[in-house]
Amino acid sequence: MTRLRSRLRIGVFDSGIGGLTVLKRLVETLPEGVSFHYFADTARVPYGSKPVETLRRYVREIFDLFAHLNVDAIVTACNTSDSILTQSDKAELGVPYFSIIDPTVRRIGESAPGNSTVAIIATENTVKKSLYLRKLFRYESFSKIVQKACPLFVPLIEEGIWEGEIVDSIVKYYLNDFAEIEPDFMILGCTHYPFIKNSIERFLPSKTKVVDPSEYIVRDVADWATILSPEPSTVDYYVSGNTRIFQDILKRYLGRFENVKGVDLNVTGINVRGRV
Repeated sequence: MTRLRSRLRIGVFDSGIGGLTVLKRLVETLPEGVSFHYFADTARVPYGSKPVETLRRYVREIFDLFAHLNVDAIVTACNTSDSILTQSDKAELGVPYFSIIDPTVRRIGESAPGNSTVAIIATENTVKKSLYLRKLFRYESFSKIVQKACPLFVPLIEEGIWEGEIVDSIVKYYLNDFAEIEPDFMILGCTHYPFIKNSIERFLPSKTKVVDPSEYIVRDVADWATILSPEPSTVDYYVSGNTRIFQDILKRYLGRFENVKGVDLNVTGINVRGRV
């Protein structure tokens, strides 16, 4: 249930810049009455190949930061984090938690025609957890579901390399396995991947629908939100790595940057530099 106050405070987090693909849709969908707080853990990216217990500690620290910021809801813009959290983890937050995996599975599962084939590309941890695969198998619409880890994508995207020969060659390397399958759907199981969506689409059959899960999680947030203020929505960014590089990415991707704060990572958790 939404807390009734003049402006909603929504926390959004990712291992790095990938979650900006979710944040952009959120701001476009909720342009008024929301204070977004985006945490980018760029000092510890990528999450996809790290030990699960290490990631659980990172995510707990992020949740503690959001509790300090007094958010009304938490949106995970990180498929890897979403895949390792239990229902108990989410229930203990005290505020609504929005999964990126669940609404994607639900909407594809309910709308896909019979005998559909689905391919999932994601980080190593997301593939190991197989949450997309296991949840999709509950639906009778699918005759085949395959998944593949693409560990080079996130470092490439974090470096700001989103197009060109290097991207195309790495995308081709990973997608070659899907040439014979010709899937009806390709799920981008990491929020970084939409940055290279154009290249991904070039190496897929024309029949394949590329699915960006950010579309579905944003719908769930919009259905939940009660907007009471006509004031324009704002975004505060909290960055664990190099803030200047992050600002450059914001300017390139969103056309602007504002309210970027550095944070320190230490034994006490995540500490924001300066006042919050």
